[in-house]
Amino acid sequence: MSHKVVFTDYYYPSLDEERKVFAGTGIEIVDGKGRCVAEQDTIALVRDADAVVTQFVPITRRVIGELSRCKVIVRYAIGLDNIDIRAATERRIMVANVPDYCIAEVSDHAVAMILALIRKIKVMDGEVQCGNWSYRRAEPIRRLAELRLGLVGFGSIAREVARKARALGFQAISAYDPHVIPSDCPGVDLVPLAVLLESSDIVSIHAPATTETHHLIDGPALARMKPGAFLVNTSRGALVNESDLCRALQEGRLAGAALDVLEDEVKIQGNPLAGRDNVILTPHMAWYSTGSVAELQRKVAEQVRQAILEGQPSNWVNRF
Repeated sequence: MSHKVVFTDYYYPSLDEERKVFAGTGIEIVDGKGRCVAEQDTIALVRDADAVVTQFVPITRRVIGELSRCKVIVRYAIGLDNIDIRAATERRIMVANVPDYCIAEVSDHAVAMILALIRKIKVMDGEVQCGNWSYRRAEPIRRLAELRLGLVGFGSIAREVARKARALGFQAISAYDPHVIPSDCPGVDLVPLAVLLESSDIVSIHAPATTETHHLIDGPALARMKPGAFLVNTSRGALVNESDLCRALQEGRLAGAALDVLEDEVKIQGNPLAGRDNVILTPHMAWYSTGSVAELQRKVAEQVRQAILEGQPSNWVNRF
């Protein structure tokens, strides 16, 4: 018996890693890359799929309502913000992700951004490129041992950031996460969000995008941050109100920001955060390494195989 798995879209040169996982299982791949321009295109492609794999194509309530035999929807990511999980649960369709494929990469990227902000690397590179061989424009720079790092969210990635930050010698590390308990945070002070914002020299965001976290870092939150503090976001753009962040930077209340994610990652031109020497922007690439890509492709295929052949994927998020 064959099983049809539709891949709506993906970043990668090929689906060879997935084919290796499916070899000999009767699972057949339908490659829909480039075909899901509108919602109706997606419906036509996935209607009779046994499993759907998506990267960025929205799997909406309407799409899910048209699925005739789908057992599982899997996303090439940790976050699931482009899948209507409630609608899938109502239809008893399993949803799975890959929560453990890029822990090292994202934590490395966050730490790199933190260090680049503190050491004012972007500013000073610009100075040298213009012929100015002086450190004066970087003043002041404080030692890491004098700085407190605050982590918004304390999942696997944030825990790796904390471990690496301890090795670098930060004065203290605190975290805010309503879903963890103090005994699960060794070496880290678990505090309310307001306390974290008021006491941290660097705030690094590591929380998922949900209705509860939308614009979690807004004007009032930014106003609580220490004057001269830095903000880092390698999580999801929706967690930060960019208009409020721009205002805080323009008024000099924050010293800088480093963002791997934005609210609108399609239209970058005209974003007021771009072009500022105290803002570092990278193109949602914190997850990336050659090793993480192969791992992600393999683990997504494993979730599909487990769901179809064993009845449930190991990373099933909407258990019913």
